[in-house]
Amino acid sequence: MSHGKAEPTNPDAADYKIYSRLDSGESLESIIADPPTTKHGTVTSASNIKQEYGFWKRWRKSNPKISR
Repeated sequence: MSHGKAEPTNPDAADYKIYSRLDSGESLESIIADPPTTKHGTVTSASNIKQEYGFWKRWRKSNPKISR
């Protein structure tokens, strides 16, 4: 789980997958409906997804994603 102080870097981790999906425009509800797995293969809980969403919103506010 990230802590909102840096962008996740492990592509196998759930926080990385959540950030990627949010950055691509996917909704929070869609991610909760089809949750990513953790790097250990377990499904991410809705509460963890919501927490990561809050981290992502704060991170993107101060560190906008640059489109290329």
